[in-house]
Amino acid sequence: ASEFTCELCPYEMRPDTNRTGCVPISIIKLEWHSPWAVVPVFISMLGIIATSFVIVTFVRYNDTPIVRASGREMSYVLLTGIFLCYAITFLMIATPDVGVCSLRRIFLGLGMCFSYAALLTKTNRIHRIFEQGKKSVTAPR
Repeated sequence: ASEFTCELCPYEMRPDTNRTGCVPISIIKLEWHSPWAVVPVFISMLGIIATSFVIVTFVRYNDTPIVRASGREMSYVLLTGIFLCYAITFLMIATPDVGVCSLRRIFLGLGMCFSYAALLTKTNRIHRIFEQGKKSVTAPR
């Protein structure tokens, strides 16, 4: 190359300050002791504890009318999605490699998918119940 032509830097490299050569891109990642990691881990731990408490409560009182009325199966799917969304925090802070990055992509999407699918299904169910109620109830005279 000369001063009149440009060449792209290879993968994982970037131009130096005066753009005469290429230097490796340094990897910047979160450290476990950083405040940017400690706060999300703390919040995630609280969320995991709270979600686990709700799951245990649901399992313990599985056959009560309130748990049955809330839609047991959909509630379990929703709680699983919420649990996965909290648990993904630890993978986001972990040192990136092929396995960790693969698990990040899988579990983040899976957690969101579980949560949204359960919410949409519950909302649809409630909507259908109210629509059915409008049709079957006769108006007072």
